[in-house]
Amino acid sequence: MSGELPTEFLLSIWRVAVFVTAHVALVLVARWLSIALQPVAGKATAGGALLAAWKLSVLVPTIVLLPLAQWKKLARVYRAEGIAALVVLFTYFPGRAIETLWPWYGQALGRFVFALSGLLAPGIGYVSNLNPTLTGADLNVTIILACSGSNGLELFDYLFGLVAVLDWDRLQKRRALAGYFAGIAAILVGNTLRITSLVVLGNRGFAGVVSRYHISAGWIFFSVVFLIYLLIAYPWMLKTRPAARTDQQIP
Repeated sequence: MSGELPTEFLLSIWRVAVFVTAHVALVLVARWLSIALQPVAGKATAGGALLAAWKLSVLVPTIVLLPLAQWKKLARVYRAEGIAALVVLFTYFPGRAIETLWPWYGQALGRFVFALSGLLAPGIGYVSNLNPTLTGADLNVTIILACSGSNGLELFDYLFGLVAVLDWDRLQKRRALAGYFAGIAAILVGNTLRITSLVVLGNRGFAGVVSRYHISAGWIFFSVVFLIYLLIAYPWMLKTRPAARTDQQIP
């Protein structure tokens, strides 16, 4: 294959000019409104959500590069790649989503850890705050935003993305998509178990060890969780090869 685009997909001069002009206009409008929009930037409010959505408008001028019929043809041919691009676009920075949901997710995480810890370390108490605290005889554990598992999710995104890029042609696309979201769930469940182990071990005579190594051990823990998950899910996500045909002669 030559690797060149078919003639029907070649970009016309006027379409490229409109594309560039639209981007210049977006930049000028953004600079003009920057002072007015700064107070709501990055805030978990309706204005902050609208501003975040508006930032995606930089993708809109891309539409003018090709006629609608050609976009439909590209969408059919590269449907799986388009879905993967949308998943990356909306989930590749999980820290922002968790930060927004932390007032509710933090409480749910704290309650789950409290329930599990109580089974293995009786006497654990629970203090409901923005950052919930689990109290014990030897060690109190406060679950802050940094304990939410966002670092584990980011590590999972990087590693899963690397696997997807290297083996894209070998992956069964629907299974890979399901495997991605199942992996996110596995990381969140693993993070719950990680915090539970800190609470239990900290109140079973290992408070000093937990205090010294709980941060550095987090990356090791999430790496192990990813490797275990990959060993289980990777063969399932691959395309199944047709069984080799064997001709048998009957005497």
